[in-house]
Amino acid sequence: MTADRSETRIKALTKRAEKLLKHPKALSGELQDAQNKLAKTQNQRLKDIKEQLTLLITWARDIASGAYKDYETKTPVMIIAGILYFLMPLDSIPDFLLGWGYIDDVAVITFIYRQLKTEIEHYLSWRLHQEAADESDQSTGQPRGD
Repeated sequence: MTADRSETRIKALTKRAEKLLKHPKALSGELQDAQNKLAKTQNQRLKDIKEQLTLLITWARDIASGAYKDYETKTPVMIIAGILYFLMPLDSIPDFLLGWGYIDDVAVITFIYRQLKTEIEHYLSWRLHQEAADESDQSTGQPRGD
C-alpha cells in the first residue's frame, strides 16, 4: 500500500471514529461486531493480540458509556480507529488470505497498544478498583455511589 493510500485510510478511520464517539448506539454496534469477529476468528496470528484487542474494546465501551473519564483527548479516537481497522475485511492485507490476512491487524493493534501503554496501565488500575468496589458492594448489599 502506498504512503498516500495509507494516510488516506488513516484519516478516514480517524474521521469515522470521531463521528462514532458522538453516536454511542452506533459505536456500541461496531464494538459488538468487533467482539463477534474476534470470537469467531481462529487465526493463530491473532492469538497474540486477542487479549489486547478485547481490552481495547472493553475500554472503548467504558469511555463511550461515560464510566471511564480519565483519558487524553486522542485516546478514544485512536482506540476506535484501531478497532475499525480490525473490522475492515479488505484492509492492507485482506483477512481472507489464509495465514497472512491478519498480519496488518496485529501490527496496527500492537502499535496502538504500545502507544497507549501508560494510559492502559491507568485504565487497568481504574478497572481493578471498580471491580473491587462492585464486589464490596455485593457483599454488603449496598448500592455503589461513584
